[in-house]
Amino acid sequence: MIQYNGGDGTSKEKTIIIFGAESELEGVDAEYEFIQSLHTEFELDSQTFLEKGNKRYDVLNVKLPGGTKKDIWFEISDFYGRQDD
Repeated sequence: MIQYNGGDGTSKEKTIIIFGAESELEGVDAEYEFIQSLHTEFELDSQTFLEKGNKRYDVLNVKLPGGTKKDIWFEISDFYGRQDD
């Protein structure tokens, strides 16, 4: 069961932490589902993987209606590298 903890994703310090994904694919799907729960319409502009110490992050830059762009930070250490069985 996917769980979201942490902050609102507006910065590394306020990252959204995803737990419970059984694979990378499920974890990445959870990122998009979370964004869609906040913004029913968005377009992915870019997705960047970052590694800082023992933590791994996805930073999704999304374009919202009206042209506003927004970075959303996810900490993905819990599921990074997991493959589907």
